[in-house]
Amino acid sequence: MRAAQKLRTATRITETAARLFAEHGFRSTTVRQVAAEAGVSVGAVMAVGDKESLLSLVFDRAIADRIPSPPEPSEAGAAAPSAVAYLSHYFDPFLDLFAENDDLARAYFRTLARGKDENASLGALRTLTEDNLSAAMVNAGAPEARARIGAQVMFAAYLGELMLLAAGSTDPRQTAARIRRTAVFVTAQEGL
Repeated sequence: MRAAQKLRTATRITETAARLFAEHGFRSTTVRQVAAEAGVSVGAVMAVGDKESLLSLVFDRAIADRIPSPPEPSEAGAAAPSAVAYLSHYFDPFLDLFAENDDLARAYFRTLARGKDENASLGALRTLTEDNLSAAMVNAGAPEARARIGAQVMFAAYLGELMLLAAGSTDPRQTAARIRRTAVFVTAQEGL
């Protein structure tokens, strides 16, 4: 019972933080505002996390909701799933999320770059992403060990592109195009 209440409170705090970040920006939102709007104490907010941790939770949940499942292996006689198409478009939902609010996207990337312990979810995202990308290549006929390397290359390219996007030195359209070129390169290495 107590654990369920704690989870509901954490969810309310995270949802309130997401709304306030979107309405007022990351820098202008305070932990006190989140607490007041969520109807909890500052201590309850801090038990969920500081402001950077709240931003990470907001983005991590939004990203997790958008992760596409890998294509299923092809049946005998059926067309093989296109690993190029899957890898090319895997990150589109994430790029869309980042394009929705440049200020929050930059703040989130700065939070990731700091590498705080609370950002362990980046490791979970990396694992899930690499597993999905690797599965898509294996399902299309790539050997598992090489597919894993291709998936690692794709994830590293994605993080590099996010860094460029957060720095304002590129735009989402250019980022998506470079990720697609990386997918074509990676899958060509596997003969897919």
